[in-house]
Amino acid sequence: MQTFLSVLVLLALVAMGVLFIVRVNAQTAGRPTPHRYAHMKESFQQRLHKHAHGAGTGTRTTGPPPSREPGDDR
Repeated sequence: MQTFLSVLVLLALVAMGVLFIVRVNAQTAGRPTPHRYAHMKESFQQRLHKHAHGAGTGTRTTGPPPSREPGDDR
């Protein structure tokens, strides 16, 4: 009898867990999921837009990068 009650309690707990998961999933069913890296895409586009406007103001676009000076500690 005790084994039967234990199995019954465990099945009731599993059923409650399933109902809880179904309820939580139903709350987010109507919402579109945002893209995983959407926040990074926006900041990248802002950086590209900023560089596009500042490209003609003395920035180097060709040639090798400047060499480091002996005392330059980066």
